[in-house]
Amino acid sequence: MSSLVKNEFNFDFSNHLIQLRTIFQKSAILVIISSMILSFFINDIISLWFDSINIGHNSLNLTNYSPSDWLSIRFSLVLILACLVVMPFFSIMLRKFTVIGMTTKENLWFTLTLFFCTIITPLIFILVWIYIIPSWIELFEISSLVESVGKRYDAASILGVGIGISWVILIGSMMIITLGFARLIGLVENGHAKFRIRILLISTSILILSLPLVYDGLRVFISIITILIADRISATLPNPLLGTKIFEVSNVSFNGNIERIGVIDCSCEGSSPQIPESWNFEGIANPKCNAICLNPFEQNAIIDLIIGKKLTQLVITGCDASPLPMRMQEMIKKNQCEFSGLSWLDNPTINDDGMLKSLLFSSEE
Repeated sequence: MSSLVKNEFNFDFSNHLIQLRTIFQKSAILVIISSMILSFFINDIISLWFDSINIGHNSLNLTNYSPSDWLSIRFSLVLILACLVVMPFFSIMLRKFTVIGMTTKENLWFTLTLFFCTIITPLIFILVWIYIIPSWIELFEISSLVESVGKRYDAASILGVGIGISWVILIGSMMIITLGFARLIGLVENGHAKFRIRILLISTSILILSLPLVYDGLRVFISIITILIADRISATLPNPLLGTKIFEVSNVSFNGNIERIGVIDCSCEGSSPQIPESWNFEGIANPKCNAICLNPFEQNAIIDLIIGKKLTQLVITGCDASPLPMRMQEMIKKNQCEFSGLSWLDNPTINDDGMLKSLLFSSEE
C-alpha cells in the first residue's frame, strides 16, 4: 500500500486487518444463506440434469443404492453451488482490499488470477456437467452393451463423479487465490515456509475428505496433484519489489545510540556494488532496490517499511542519500527517521572487507 496514501489519510493498519476479516465473514455468511436457499431447489436441479442426459429416457434405469450417500451428494452439490454463487462477491471485495498495495505486475497477476477463478471456474463447471459427464455416460452405455442384460444406473455414483471434479476445480481455484494472497503479503517466502506447508496440508485434507466414495483409491493422489498444481501456479507471482516482504527488525547500536535500522542495498541501476552475501544483517531490514531515487514504487515501499517497522535510521549503500526526492526526504523525516548514505558508488576501490566494515552494527537485547 502506498505510504503516501497512508499518511495523508491517517492509515490504521489494525483497521485494515479488520476489513480483511470482514470480507471473510461476509463471504461465509453469504455461503450459508446461499446454501439454505439452494437446498429448497436442489432436488429440482438434480431432476432437470438427469432429464437432460441420455440414460435410456426411462427413470426406472436410475437406482439409489445408498440413501446416506444420496444425502451426502445433495449436501456437497448445494455447498459447491453456493460457493460458486458467492465467489464473484469474494473476488471483487478481495480485489478492492489488495489493489492499493500492489505493484503493476502484482496487480496484473492477481487480477488475472481472480478473473480465472471467478469466470473461468464456473465455465469449466458448466462444461463438465453439461457436456463431459453426459458424453462419458453415453460412451460407457455403448461400450457396456450386453444382450439380454438390463442396465441400472446408480444415481449417487453418477453425481459423485461430477461432484468430485467440481471439488477439484473449486478447491484448486481457492488454493491459487489463497496462496497467491499469502505470497502477496509475504507469508510464504523462504525461511517462512511453515505457513505455506500448513495451507497445503489443510487443503489436501479438505479435498481428500470432500471427494465422494466413487473416488476411493484415488483420493490421496488426486488431492496431492491438485494442491501441487495450485502451489506452482501461485509461485508465478512476480518477485517482491524490495526482494522480500518480510523484514525482522530489532534494536541495534548505531553511533552510540539504540536505533532500528534499515540498510537499502541500492544497485543504482547496476552501477553500485551489492552488499556481500556474507554480511549478517540479523535484526536489520535489508531491502534491495534498483534505483530508489528514480523509482516511485520503491520509494513508497521504503516509506511503508519505515512506518511498519518504526525505523529510526535509514542507510543507503550506493549514494550519500542526497539524490532522494525532496518529497521522500520529507516523508522520512515526518516519520522520525534519519537517513544517510555510504557512497559506495563514489569509491571504485572498495572491496568486500571495506563494505562489511561500513556495515558493522551491534545488536542490543
